[in-house]
Amino acid sequence: MEEVVSLQEITLVLKKRMLLIFSMMILGVVALAGVTFFLITPKYETDTQLVVQSNQETLTNANLQSDLTGNVMMVNTYKDLIKSDVVLDQVSLQLAKENGIQYTSNELNKMISVTQSQNSQMFSIRVISINAKEAMEIANKTAMIFKEKAVEILKVDKVSIISPAKLKTTPVSPNKQLNLLIGAVIGLILGVMIVFLLEFLDKTVKDTKFIENELELPILGEISVLSNKELQSSIFLNVLQKQGESFEFESSSEPRITKENEAAEKFNPIVEKQIELKTEDVERVANKRRLRPRL
Repeated sequence: MEEVVSLQEITLVLKKRMLLIFSMMILGVVALAGVTFFLITPKYETDTQLVVQSNQETLTNANLQSDLTGNVMMVNTYKDLIKSDVVLDQVSLQLAKENGIQYTSNELNKMISVTQSQNSQMFSIRVISINAKEAMEIANKTAMIFKEKAVEILKVDKVSIISPAKLKTTPVSPNKQLNLLIGAVIGLILGVMIVFLLEFLDKTVKDTKFIENELELPILGEISVLSNKELQSSIFLNVLQKQGESFEFESSSEPRITKENEAAEKFNPIVEKQIELKTEDVERVANKRRLRPRL
């Protein structure tokens, strides 16, 4: 028989184990926080902006648009030159000599990127490093070397450094807030999965619907849930009602137990204790049933 789970049942399952879900969310946040703050090395980013002016003596209105378009497209050439060994080898050499920064041209190539605004002659040399000061030195040194090589190789008129790289001490990665949020989401997902797994593995009968729908058995009756105190009291009164005829009372009003009732008491120690502690209750029950001592 196909089992159909309603939205209400799902909600009840989640509410019942809400503490587990919340604990998994906290665990996810703590785990990602540990990775973010202690295992991931922070990285710093800085950039310098440049613009290149082509070597042209005159510029007419007729070819103005084509020249501007050509200059924009030339930025791709500048990108290739910046990341070429011609520039980076020189950058690596001067950094080691002047700043004591040791990087090969291949390592610099991975750290440097060139970005350009759309339809703009201006572009940026961006550097990402685990050291903020090194990132600034690499960006500025790369811009200076490119400025020299562009005039020498590409025969451009002028390369202007619009904005030198600055020291930025705020890391760009890892994103701490985002990682903590991801940890909470992962914990939430794992918590919900564990809750449904536990519910699936739990084979106990929770209500009469399971017996009627899944087992297809009739319900003969229901037993209410009683506390220990209520259960003991119920057993005590039930035994008194059924075995009251066997009690004999002496003139001192203290009950004497017959062999039949003694067997019942030995069978149930709780009843024996209740009879000893509540003699007055026994007398009251006996009076209500209009019992008389036998002569």
